[in-house]
Amino acid sequence: MSPQKNIKVSKKTKVEIWLGRETSHIRKALENASSYFDDRDALTVNTLEAIYGQESSFGTLLHERGIDGPSGDFQLDAVTAKTQDLTVSKENDQRFDIDYASIAAARYLKSLDAMFGKKTHLSENRDTIPIKDTLERKKFVLAAYDDGQGKIAHAQYLAQQAGKDPTQWDAVQKFLEEAGNAPGKVTEIRKYVENVPKNEAEFAQKSLADKKAKNKKVRKSKGPCVNGHWITKNHHHIFICD
Repeated sequence: MSPQKNIKVSKKTKVEIWLGRETSHIRKALENASSYFDDRDALTVNTLEAIYGQESSFGTLLHERGIDGPSGDFQLDAVTAKTQDLTVSKENDQRFDIDYASIAAARYLKSLDAMFGKKTHLSENRDTIPIKDTLERKKFVLAAYDDGQGKIAHAQYLAQQAGKDPTQWDAVQKFLEEAGNAPGKVTEIRKYVENVPKNEAEFAQKSLADKKAKNKKVRKSKGPCVNGHWITKNHHHIFICD
């Protein structure tokens, strides 16, 4: 008998695992949401896929409905979700509906891109410093999605005061702790800005999502349904309007 050969089994990457969870419904929802992006930003449907994976592992780590903190498919907190016209309650939390949540996340990302694309007054003594380069600006957008625009703008200000370039992420990220973040959070933000684009590049190679979807018209979802009840069907939670 010939000696048995060792057969190598290649390990799936995170992106490949997430793509295994991407149904046609999810893909279409993300494509539709990406229509909020345009040629003035560096955001695409693959950006949304990467953030969806990073935030909830494609809908498998969702937290609780109705809470104030981050929850749902894109881990939006209640305040941010409501600014994007989502309903947030124990009875109906649209952060758990991929169609609504992906649009809210895309609109929020686009608003962050606009904030860091021009000088934007956020609060007293807190303005963003414009970043013209779309790819560099994208790093600030991702950091702000994870940390909030206020602290990232403050880190820009601190970098500028220290004589560093406030439009370069490599310079600004050194001031994240001074801007009010705990050391653990600083590590999280840096990894977020590093990992999302890396995963996005892999999605761009392997995903079936239409990269040109950002050039299409947004398909409007039905208006929010407030009154209703939850049912479980095929192990999925579904909100039924009354």
